[in-house]
Amino acid sequence: MHPRRILLALFAVAALFAVPSWVGAGVSNLVKVPTGFVDDSLVGGFALPRAFTFLPDGRMLVIEHKTAKIRLVVGGHIATTDPILTVSNVNNTGYERGTQGIAIDPGWPARPYVYVFHNGADGFNHLIRYTASGDISNPTAESIVLGEKREIIGNIPDVDANHQGGCIRFGNDGMLFVSLGEDEQVCAAQDSTSLRGSILRINVNNVPAGPGAQPLRSLLVPAGNPLSTPDSNAKLVWAYGFRNPWTFSIDPTNNRLYVADVGEADEEELDEVLPGRNYGWPYREGLDTVLPRPGCPEPGGAGSAANGYVEPIVAYHRDTALHSIYSLGFYRAVQGSTANWPAQYRGTTFWGDYYFGDLRLLTGGTGAWANAAPVPGQPGAYWGTGFKACVDAALGPDGHLYWLQQITAPNLAGGVGALHRIRYTGATVDVPVDVPAASRLACAPNPVRGAAELRFRLPAAARATVQLYDLSGRRVASLYDGVAPAGETRVTFDATTVAPGLYFAKLSAGDRVDSERVLLLK
Repeated sequence: MHPRRILLALFAVAALFAVPSWVGAGVSNLVKVPTGFVDDSLVGGFALPRAFTFLPDGRMLVIEHKTAKIRLVVGGHIATTDPILTVSNVNNTGYERGTQGIAIDPGWPARPYVYVFHNGADGFNHLIRYTASGDISNPTAESIVLGEKREIIGNIPDVDANHQGGCIRFGNDGMLFVSLGEDEQVCAAQDSTSLRGSILRINVNNVPAGPGAQPLRSLLVPAGNPLSTPDSNAKLVWAYGFRNPWTFSIDPTNNRLYVADVGEADEEELDEVLPGRNYGWPYREGLDTVLPRPGCPEPGGAGSAANGYVEPIVAYHRDTALHSIYSLGFYRAVQGSTANWPAQYRGTTFWGDYYFGDLRLLTGGTGAWANAAPVPGQPGAYWGTGFKACVDAALGPDGHLYWLQQITAPNLAGGVGALHRIRYTGATVDVPVDVPAASRLACAPNPVRGAAELRFRLPAAARATVQLYDLSGRRVASLYDGVAPAGETRVTFDATTVAPGLYFAKLSAGDRVDSERVLLLK
């Protein structure tokens, strides 16, 4: 085995939510986890669920892959007003098509928007925004209405039933990340203008309220996207060169993505995604070089080392059985929670395979990811077993890890799925306070060489900007522009895009203004 073929995964969703007070959860008998943890089977009865998301008050929305139903979970059960919406214009033919992703606007409830990604019956992929009404802030209410449909993007062709991608999540900068498969058009993964085989980063804050057709691409392009190009599609691209990046998670401390990309014939891979990078498909699959592609030969010849493709942090061989890698989450402690996992899990990431369900844990961080050491009570060589048919995961407001099982039957028969929670049963783990005071803007490291992180904290959701100015007062970069949630926001800053020197970063959020001196080095 290649010495770099280690196992890694991830988990992250911004922990900005109230703690759900669910009772009566049953402990799963099929899932095995180490001593001090249990897997709770919380809510069942979903028909091939595909993705879920938390509302700020602790309720959850689950979207079903083929029925296109959005189902509201309240207090550990499916709400009586069920479903709250059936998404229209959905193409559910073929194994992979259907509704793929769901996300809540971080400005909720001031911005009561639910975002959905689905394959359309019209032959295009759609990113849709719905406006919610009803009991949008009551954690026990069972009535939410989704109306006022607004198209965000609706003109990405869908010509093949496979490789749809469709995972959507908000980063801590308020931008919406979207994964797109290459739609079995392998050459398109190297064409950033096609929006296939890519991860997009989109600013939805400028989209007008209410229903309507898709806006101009220029409204969707956020500050800080990496590709310098006049093409309106490519300006949305965060990274490219993927085959089918169907699940990903985000580390909330640095906005770094961990993407599970399904292989073709050789290897599955997990990628740590950095802006503007090329992840190699269709010329690389995991760590392997793919045979020449007649339709789009590799620049410089097959196996050329000059192309600078980013290697995965995890790669494993595909045998004759079915394989599909997934990302189960990036673990970070939650400020103020009473059930955080022990400190050894902070900054670790999980991954597994849909068809086998053996859950792996990686630790060490960027540039040093490695298999975690065994822990007491773990089932054999893996941190957990029984995690078959996992399709989505999220860090809960209580510090627990939640995951969605598409099919609960051990042989993957039928289509009934369930929502689970991996719960730590030990003593409460305190979380050190390492965030700035309210409205205080902080940069770390400072001086900066390469990349840095700007952090600020707001008492309530508000429109915020972070701008970088030189000593003459000229604005040289817009680092953040959006609705920042209550609590901490962290913004990754690539300092290599700005000339070395002394600058001032300025935060504006309502009547709150703060600045930080930032020294950029070569």
